[in-house]
Amino acid sequence: METIREIVSFSHDGIGHMWYPFSAKLEPSNSVISAEYYFEIGELMSLLQSMFATNNHSPEIVKKGNIRQARRLLVGEKVRRNECSITFKTDKNEYQLRRCFFGQYSIEARLHKIGSSIVYHGHDVIQVLSKFHKPIIVDEGSLYNNNSIIFKPVDNFCRSSMVALANNWARMIGLHDSRIGLDFTGRWSSRGEFDSFNSRKHSHRSRVPSPLRILSHLAQAVMKKRTFGACVPILTPFNVESLNEFEAITMLDLIRNVCKEEGLQFIVGINTKSEINSMVNAIETPKLSIYEC
Repeated sequence: METIREIVSFSHDGIGHMWYPFSAKLEPSNSVISAEYYFEIGELMSLLQSMFATNNHSPEIVKKGNIRQARRLLVGEKVRRNECSITFKTDKNEYQLRRCFFGQYSIEARLHKIGSSIVYHGHDVIQVLSKFHKPIIVDEGSLYNNNSIIFKPVDNFCRSSMVALANNWARMIGLHDSRIGLDFTGRWSSRGEFDSFNSRKHSHRSRVPSPLRILSHLAQAVMKKRTFGACVPILTPFNVESLNEFEAITMLDLIRNVCKEEGLQFIVGINTKSEINSMVNAIETPKLSIYEC
């Protein structure tokens, strides 16, 4: 099996809340993608996850006999086709993956091994994708998952090392009152300034990843790379409103430095704060306000 080591670039022609065309060229280690609203980042992560999925290819759904039923079953009556392209590298090759979606279903697929004449189509693409070790993408459905979704500790040394990394980083950012824990089953917990990996104490509970959750993901990626010598790209959303400006910039700068030192690709999607974007060299999506009349 081939392991995906780097996502080089991606583009799409519009999805859900992120309905405008968008493309991005990513850095080999760390990239920050900034959208005006946090739910746009959620749409993007879900789309990228769908691109690598192997259980969502149903070209037969758009046949004339199925199209009316498909429109009724999918969310909303006005279902449009969305196209997305991703270029990625493995240890040996570089590929370009293109898929067309009708709602949540993939109806067309094409995979080209760059530098060769090898091109796969349709269900052949799905068979090839099933043989890849794919990127780990944290989507909306796994934001409350406190388990080790990237790397489960294989022994006490791994467990204690990940705890030490995460807590040291939290102190570096300025979260001195927070304490991150990890049990032997791979479940993370916290106490102190942040409550249960969710939000600051006494604040409204919302479905967003906390700063401590991001640090736990980074610690898992680091230990996976140190243990096995490699780690697939990690993509995760992060709501910067849970931190002040200084904390957010410090967090993103720390992630960038760790990724460069450890040889990781860690892609973070944030909601826009103009004063933060310029400091972390974020890739900005178009603002919805520019489309208003």
